[in-house]
Amino acid sequence: MRIIVCVLLVCQTLIIYAWISDWRQLVTPAGLFMWVGGMAVGLAVLRVGRGLPPRWRRALKITTAGIILLAVMSLIIEWAVRSMP
Repeated sequence: MRIIVCVLLVCQTLIIYAWISDWRQLVTPAGLFMWVGGMAVGLAVLRVGRGLPPRWRRALKITTAGIILLAVMSLIIEWAVRSMP
């Protein structure tokens, strides 16, 4: 389980980095798959992995919440840009 969490943390950190540095990478099919997959796997591991050490669990909660927040912000920004005349 620890290896899955480590890979997931790296994946989610790269998503946050890509969103900040070059968001166009995330709107490709591969980027969207990685973004949605990272959210789904992160939430699944948090639900199933009750035996994770608190430190790993906290790090996973923070990064999963971060990419969910970025997704919500992206949708709000997209909505605001499309509603402009």
